[in-house]
Amino acid sequence: MLDWESLFKRYVWDTQTTPYFTAVPRLTRVQANFEVLAFCLFFGILFAVVALGALTDKALFGRSPLLGLYAFSVVAACVIFNYTKALPAAAYLAAAPIACIVYVGVYGFGDPELRLDSIIVGGFLLLVALYTPRLVAISRTYPEMPEGDAPPRRRRLFK
Repeated sequence: MLDWESLFKRYVWDTQTTPYFTAVPRLTRVQANFEVLAFCLFFGILFAVVALGALTDKALFGRSPLLGLYAFSVVAACVIFNYTKALPAAAYLAAAPIACIVYVGVYGFGDPELRLDSIIVGGFLLLVALYTPRLVAISRTYPEMPEGDAPPRRRRLFK
């Protein structure tokens, strides 16, 4: 029989692998690595889809090679930030949601019937923009962070 409480604690609310409510000065390098990896995977996949969509004529915003290039540069910044924790990469990633909010605010999705979609996407981007200063703080304090415990061994769903 499954123990849902332990599974939830293990996979969703684990202070070692999901330290989102731990203050940045109290993070270890292992915790910071997990947090940065999760953000870079999420953001990288999102902008990879935007980059591919910008190169087709089927997207809501039409074909836009410059938007595709920008989205690809954000994917590259995700890769660089994940491996190096460099401050310029963190700053570039922190500016990406703001640039997207400006794009959605100026251009929207083109169709007046999609105004609600533009508001929802803008609100989501605002939440991400509010989170990104934490990434910059992680990048600044990463060299001084304590090493922490070794990464946990691979987990199994069933014991």
